[in-house]
Amino acid sequence: MARISYPDPRSLPQKHQDILNGLPNLNVFRMMAGAGEVFPPFMDFINAYLNNGLVEAQLRELVILRVGNISGSTYEVHQHERVARTEGLSEDRIAATRSPAPSAVYSDAENAALCMVEEIVANVRPSDATFQKAQAHFSDGQLQELTIIAGFYMMVSRYLETLDIELEDEEIEGSGLAEIRQVTQTSNKQ
Repeated sequence: MARISYPDPRSLPQKHQDILNGLPNLNVFRMMAGAGEVFPPFMDFINAYLNNGLVEAQLRELVILRVGNISGSTYEVHQHERVARTEGLSEDRIAATRSPAPSAVYSDAENAALCMVEEIVANVRPSDATFQKAQAHFSDGQLQELTIIAGFYMMVSRYLETLDIELEDEEIEGSGLAEIRQVTQTSNKQ
């Protein structure tokens, strides 16, 4: 059970209600809707890299899963294993995110990214050698996005764990990415 109550949607500002009503029924969104003016930009931010990112979707999900696993965030890992499956990741590639990189199931580029992310989580700054290995595979923009995704999911994992946000009783269908895209586009037109 969550450490604090999920907000009553009727008590939220109308813009927050509209955003929440367009999203998949996930407890992370239900809770975040009550975080004040952080909620709309939070949704814009995740839409930016989930739906319009520079990093390929499968790699993005591997990175999110690795950060979630290192952080011990059951909720984050559960939700993004579901998203990873919708993005076509095999069970062995998903399972490998539970252990440190490198892994034989990943490409050299994926291993380089995951090693960099592991060092970001553990040490804040990856070593020059690790960064250079990643740099050999990714553009400057992709390196920035990988770093941002790692940092963002460290924050999300800590948010989920601090508030003890529990898994939903029923799984949503699909990834939820289309709903996130739609609701952020609609809310930004208002």
